[in-house]
Amino acid sequence: MKKPLGKSVIRSMKEQIEAFVVALKAQASPEKKPAMEAYMKGRFSFLGVMNAERKEVQKMYFPIWKKDRSLDPIQLAQALWEEPFREFQYAAMDWMKAASLWKYPGSIRHFESWVLDRSWWDTVDFLASTCIGGYFLKYPAERDLWIEKWNASPDFWLNRCALLFQLKYKNQVDTDLLFAIIDTHKDQKEFFIRKAIGWALRELSKTQPGLVKEYLERAELSGLSIREATKYLV
Repeated sequence: MKKPLGKSVIRSMKEQIEAFVVALKAQASPEKKPAMEAYMKGRFSFLGVMNAERKEVQKMYFPIWKKDRSLDPIQLAQALWEEPFREFQYAAMDWMKAASLWKYPGSIRHFESWVLDRSWWDTVDFLASTCIGGYFLKYPAERDLWIEKWNASPDFWLNRCALLFQLKYKNQVDTDLLFAIIDTHKDQKEFFIRKAIGWALRELSKTQPGLVKEYLERAELSGLSIREATKYLV
C-alpha cells in the first residue's frame, strides 16, 4: 500500500480527496462487490473494499487531514460523501467521528442533508445517534426546532432521526420528548419506524426499566416495537 503524499506535496482539498480515492480503489476486490451490493439490496454501488481494508487506508490519511489547518473538516466530509461508491460514505462517517464534526456550530444542517442523501439504515443510524445526538448535547438550544421539524416531516428517515438521536444519552434522555415522538409515529406501518421505536425504548430500558414498563402498559405499540423494547426487560 502506497503511503499518502505529505502536506508539502498535496495542498488542496481536491488533491487530498483524489489521493484518498486512488488509495481506496487500489484495495478493491471486485469479487466481493456482488455480495456487498446484495446485502444492501442493490441500492448502492460498491468497490469491494472491506471495512478493515478501508480503515487501514484511513489510518494513513486521517492524521494528515486532522493536522492540516487549511482543510475544512465539514467540506472534506462532504467531498467524501459525494463520491459514487458506498465505501466513501462509510469513510465520510468515520471522518465525521474522527474530527468530532458535531462540535462545529451549524454542522446540523449538513447532518440533515446527509440523512436525506442516499438514505439507508447504515448511514442514517450513525448520523442520528452519533452526530445529531452529539450536536444537540453541544448545542441544546437548537434541539427543539430541528426535532419538531423532523417529527412532523413526511420523510420517515427524518422521523427515525427524531426517535434515535438520544440513543446514546443513557441517563440524559429527555423521556417526555421521546414518548411524545413515539406517540406521534406509533401507528406508522413503516418497518424502520416501528423498529426505531423499539430500539429507543430498549436502550432506555437499560437505565430506566420501570419507566419503560409503565409506558408500554399505556401505549398501544406494534408487535415489532414491543418485541424490540422488551428484550432486556424481565
